[in-house]
Amino acid sequence: IVDVLVVMVLIVSILVVILSFTTKSSGVPNLFGYAPFNVLTDSMEDTFNEGDLIISKVTNTHDAEYKEGDVITFNIEIDGVPTYDTHRIVKVEADPDNDIVYYQTKGDNPKYPVDEEMQTSYNIVAVWTGIRIPVLGDVVSFLRTQPGFFFCVLLPMILFFVYETIRVVMNIVAYNKEKAIEEAKSAVQNAELTDEQKQKA
Repeated sequence: IVDVLVVMVLIVSILVVILSFTTKSSGVPNLFGYAPFNVLTDSMEDTFNEGDLIISKVTNTHDAEYKEGDVITFNIEIDGVPTYDTHRIVKVEADPDNDIVYYQTKGDNPKYPVDEEMQTSYNIVAVWTGIRIPVLGDVVSFLRTQPGFFFCVLLPMILFFVYETIRVVMNIVAYNKEKAIEEAKSAVQNAELTDEQKQKA
């Protein structure tokens, strides 16, 4: 059981590290070109809900083309803080003079209006693949925090290291004890003693 838990923790640790590295290199946390995003609002209900984890294909190239109905993730700023938003394309408008295509977006939740700012391929970073995992978004979001990484990844690894150290020491002690017994038996068998004395020894 411990070994299975350790493998799971190692997998999570590797994924967190890979996502961290890809975030620094490309700006989008991704694994083999697919990015997990946690849903922070209800603007896309009932397509996916707040707290879900969605998997999107990274497409942050300036010449990428999108169509009406695509659910895209794009860069926005909220109170001066850069973040991502994921909405559906409801209209595509081409500007042939400037060779730019504009995309009008909106959340699927009817209570939200059409987004005021139109997007271009320069702002769009990913397209939703249709995969969503309920609730897991909150878990991933917690793992990306310092307390979450410590309690879910670092602390279990420390405990595993301590456990393995104790187990190795106990195995060494047991091996030395068994070796000493075998040597004692060999010494007794080779000694000039009667069978009764050997048995007692």
